[in-house]
Amino acid sequence: MARVGYDSLEGILRVTNAGEKEPDKFVVDVLTYHAALEIEMDQLLARLLPRAECLRAGGIGFKQKISIINAAWPGLQEAGDLLVDVLFRFNDLRNAVAHADQRRGVEAIFGGLVAACARINPDQGADPSPYDIAVSVCGFMGDDAGAQRVLRMLDNLDDVINRRLPRSLGTFRDEDD
Repeated sequence: MARVGYDSLEGILRVTNAGEKEPDKFVVDVLTYHAALEIEMDQLLARLLPRAECLRAGGIGFKQKISIINAAWPGLQEAGDLLVDVLFRFNDLRNAVAHADQRRGVEAIFGGLVAACARINPDQGADPSPYDIAVSVCGFMGDDAGAQRVLRMLDNLDDVINRRLPRSLGTFRDEDD
């Protein structure tokens, strides 16, 4: 139809073959949390910029959003620089896992991201996941690098729902504690 020499049957077979492979959880996590961080960057930009609506949806990419966040950062310059470093490294990781020609070096890129994230969240565990890093970024953007307040609140809520409430109702078993 297009008369460009493309073999559509071979293309269909390649696409079908790609869809039959079991997804790599790490790759899925990186892509998922990269997309989630982009939404959070949009939220931050909406708070930083007086006319953020002028940034047309889909009109600017991840890297451009990082640059705008950096330019509009109202806090300490050093803090903004740390955040920008983590975001650029997360984007590099996303590109490395998303593009087959960039797959080499994923471990080194992830290692650099982990090290950069440790600078914004010194309480980060030794082996963070892409999710842990995304949470640290959100915490840092909200002045709570490790999201410690939120995690404490969730622990307290867990205690109330899973321990105190069942005890008050007489349904708590000691072996559950």
